[in-house]
Amino acid sequence: MASNISSLLVPFLLTVGCVALVMNIWNAKKVNKSLAENVEKAQADLMVAMDTSQDCSKQLEGKSADMQAKDQQLASLTANVNTLTDEKNQIQEQVNQLQQQIDQANSEKDALVAEKDKLTNELQAAQAAKPAEAPKEEAPKEDPPKEEAPKEEAP
Repeated sequence: MASNISSLLVPFLLTVGCVALVMNIWNAKKVNKSLAENVEKAQADLMVAMDTSQDCSKQLEGKSADMQAKDQQLASLTANVNTLTDEKNQIQEQVNQLQQQIDQANSEKDALVAEKDKLTNELQAAQAAKPAEAPKEEAPKEDPPKEEAPKEEAP
């Protein structure tokens, strides 16, 4: 009987071993297929990421070039503003100097007008007093007052 059992046991064990090997091969193929799909998916994702990266790099270069152009334009405009501000300040100084000269000329004119009015009043008073005195003696004629030429100021 022992030989009967051993004669049945060996083929049975060989059959079980073969079934286990077939199942292992089938499982390995299934895992390999899954891994191959995952590798293909990862490669496709990598390609998409590389394309996106290249697009982003091109956009970044374009934006950098635009930014540099705008920086140069801003620097140019800042220089123009500074130049115009300096010119405005110089013109304002000239305006202030001219305004001072005008104010000084006006005050001198007002002083001369006041002096003229005073002299005119004195002349009229002298002429009014002269006829009242009567022509006793002829007074020597005075030369009319000389008019001074207006003073010109140096700029």
